[in-house]
Amino acid sequence: MSREMPEGWRAGKFDTFITLQRGFDLPVQDRRQGTFAVIASNGQIDSHSEARIPGPAVVTGRSGTLGKVFFIPEGCWPLNTTLYVRDFHGNDPEFVTWFLKQFKLDRFGTGTGVPTLNRNVVHEVEVTFPPLHEQRRIAEILSSVDEAIAATRAVIEQTRKVKRGVLERLLAKGIGHTRFKQTEIGEIPEEWTVKSVDDLCVLSNGNGFRPPDWADSGLPIIRIQNLNGSQNFNYFNGTPLEKWLIHPGDLLFAWAGVRGVSFGPTIWGGPLGVLNQHIFKISCREQVDKSWLFHMMRLITARIEAKAHGFKDSLLHVHKKEITAQLVPVPSHAEQVQISARLAGVQAAEELAASSLQQLLATKSALMSDLLTGRKRVTDALPLAAE
Repeated sequence: MSREMPEGWRAGKFDTFITLQRGFDLPVQDRRQGTFAVIASNGQIDSHSEARIPGPAVVTGRSGTLGKVFFIPEGCWPLNTTLYVRDFHGNDPEFVTWFLKQFKLDRFGTGTGVPTLNRNVVHEVEVTFPPLHEQRRIAEILSSVDEAIAATRAVIEQTRKVKRGVLERLLAKGIGHTRFKQTEIGEIPEEWTVKSVDDLCVLSNGNGFRPPDWADSGLPIIRIQNLNGSQNFNYFNGTPLEKWLIHPGDLLFAWAGVRGVSFGPTIWGGPLGVLNQHIFKISCREQVDKSWLFHMMRLITARIEAKAHGFKDSLLHVHKKEITAQLVPVPSHAEQVQISARLAGVQAAEELAASSLQQLLATKSALMSDLLTGRKRVTDALPLAAE
């Protein structure tokens, strides 16, 4: 072994601690809806009135989606596309779940096309296991982090719902208005006007940079994938036109991309760069607040997507006119700034929760690596679990 085994741990072949068995066939026509999960290689796909194996059960994909591991507290029916733990050999089932997640079973996929996990190969691999009491404490610690992750994700989801409601209300009704009027886009405050996107801003397309224009250094070329956070840049070391330059904080609109992922508006948070094609740079006209316009563009993106076309339903592109012709309710510049400030507060709450989630995921990854290898023992790990 590459390092000294932790004191009190045991070493042996995988099958000494965990024996995997192929799941069982259960045709759709034979299934009777019930309380027991029917598990395929990617998780529960159905239910059945009978359990093929009693709980608790640990199931992993045998073919298709390898490496996914599921802990089922009750009985279940694992299909023949899975492997389930037939014998825990006295080990804690929840710990075995965490062990298999860290073990990365997908390393042992064989065959062309759809890879298949060969349990005979896996059973021969040398592994180490802690004593039972330590297994239970490790599983408890990791499960508590997982619960915190699930709770944080629920907070993020609820915050997004609240933000959507606040966004729609503020952008349509404003702040403190009591008198409204009917317009071609619906009821809006009496003091507001209806304008097209073209009245509010200027859209400038990026440049069609080609491989001969690419370099190993210079200004990063901002492509659609970079709007989603990718730091994989091509570079341009020539002399850029001013209209190509993008500064941090500039408002952009990807007019070609994946529905719900890369299509739509973004405030650029990266470095100074040059803009690639398929992305508009949005320059606000006088008396238009950039943050307010960003939120308004996000709100009408679904409307713009409805007019989009492409060679796949999810991969869209639109003509410039299909964006600039959109009509929106427009408050005064002062109220635009007020609306932006209120929306920024909700956005900050979401970002705080998202930051907490990333910290928890990093903590979980570190704990799995340390606890499941014995680099840190349970007594050393307790302070970490509370962070």
